[in-house]
Amino acid sequence: MSTTVSDSVIATLGDLGVQRIYGIPGDAINALVESIRKQERVQFVQVRHEETGAFAAAAEAKLTGALGVCCGTAGPGAVHLLNGLYDAKMDHAPVLAITGQTERRHLGTLYHQEIDLYTLFKDVSVFNQVVVSAEQMPGLIARACQAALAHRGVAHLSIPADVADQTATGPIGHSTVTAHSAETEPCDAELREATELLDRAKRVVILAGAGCRGAEAPLLALAERLGAPIIKALRGKDLFPDEHPHAIGGLGLLGTRPAVDAIADADAILLAGTDFPYRDFLPDDTPAVQIDIDPSRLGLRIPVEVALLGHAAPTLAALVARVRAKEGRAFLEEHQKGMRAWFERMDKAERSDDTPIRPQRVARRIGELAADDAVFACDTGAVTVWGARNLRLRGTQRFTLSSSLASMAYAMPAAIGAQLAYPGRQVIALAGDGGLSMLLGDFLTAVKYALPLTVVVFNNGKLGLIQMEQEVSGHPEFQTHLQDLDYGAFARLCGGDGWRVESPGELDDALQAALSSPTPSIVDVRVNPEERTMPPEIELKQAVGYGVAKVRELLGQGDRGDPSL
Repeated sequence: MSTTVSDSVIATLGDLGVQRIYGIPGDAINALVESIRKQERVQFVQVRHEETGAFAAAAEAKLTGALGVCCGTAGPGAVHLLNGLYDAKMDHAPVLAITGQTERRHLGTLYHQEIDLYTLFKDVSVFNQVVVSAEQMPGLIARACQAALAHRGVAHLSIPADVADQTATGPIGHSTVTAHSAETEPCDAELREATELLDRAKRVVILAGAGCRGAEAPLLALAERLGAPIIKALRGKDLFPDEHPHAIGGLGLLGTRPAVDAIADADAILLAGTDFPYRDFLPDDTPAVQIDIDPSRLGLRIPVEVALLGHAAPTLAALVARVRAKEGRAFLEEHQKGMRAWFERMDKAERSDDTPIRPQRVARRIGELAADDAVFACDTGAVTVWGARNLRLRGTQRFTLSSSLASMAYAMPAAIGAQLAYPGRQVIALAGDGGLSMLLGDFLTAVKYALPLTVVVFNNGKLGLIQMEQEVSGHPEFQTHLQDLDYGAFARLCGGDGWRVESPGELDDALQAALSSPTPSIVDVRVNPEERTMPPEIELKQAVGYGVAKVRELLGQGDRGDPSL
């Protein structure tokens, strides 16, 4: 039996250690799906929407650093992948997308489902090719995988249906793909400049991001020598426990007041492995040192006095060996005190017995009840605020979200990818009712593959974060309310477990039952729809805008003027 182009693709992916491909079968990828069926190393994970497959592949790549793979047939199947692929692009996750295409003889004839996939995928990808002959394979698939891993981005291969079934001409099983682990360090002169700046400063703050993954030990060692509080960017929330003595929460709209205060008080900032985009929360004239592996990102957000091009682990270790230990701890202790006050403030909501249930309580309790190595996937919306502020990570718990793209619908697909990547760990999706309902059908995917993940729905019956954004802009709330659905009943209808929680006394029992269930579960928690997602520091214009919006709502403008709502 001859070996096809599709066979060579799957063999190369198997050699690289890829264990699964997410997608939906379709005529233009029939040959690819058949190649998967004939072997045992790479599993086809059938999803209900290709966007789910792309999100799952992206989440797997973010959490593991390994290549995630998804596929879609020609036309709409390929188009559906794009949102999840943009999430991978913007969060620097290595993902390979394979799309089918109409046969070559029909290209350019406005044929059924014919789309210019090369142009469509050009912006999202670091590697983008259409396979036009069998002679290009398996070399092209190896190059695509190499590009995705090397550039931590999306690689796209479009394979016309007639090419996919052709006999391969290259050596099957031969792969030149390498996932290197070498780490770079800045030169001595740059390290010396950084050391001098940090030694001169008396009040250093560290802003650490996901680029510090694997560099936690030197990061904390440097913070100890400098007496520096550490602000964690949201993708770096799981670098170390939220209650660590050097942790003072996050920065930005989802952050904490101690972090805002520390940045304002600092006389030096160290940016380590983060491309924190919210310029308004960073100072204009505080001396800064930045560590990044991408030279194009050095100085991108704020001017930096010293730019250190290199990986976080060796660079931070080199600084630990060079900087002088600060004698005083007053700056750190001041903001540790502020963090204790912040936690006390959060405790009031997190321990509240109010009905409707306060969302802060849900986030706090799921974190406390989860295993020490649980994996959390958080959606975009009001739930992101509760996950950022009130979910207190501990142990080796992990946390992932759609960060730079901030796409709704991420949580449950990401949980599917996380559960397949970590079959022995608890996986918990923190979802809003708005985001979950976008790709709700893929709960059936979790049921089909018997994935024991838990989806916790912060169900406030509305697009809560959008409401807040409308109101602080001075606009009355409009079109944010959502139709009611009993998500627990939906889960049971699909063959999983499900609960609806309406009072604080029901919460723990439902969460514990879901976490111990061997089947996929949804805990639908009815949270207070009036809970506001305000930033840690409210500007005058936001307060004025919010007041104006409330007056307009009282006057019958917006949704609040409709008595049915």
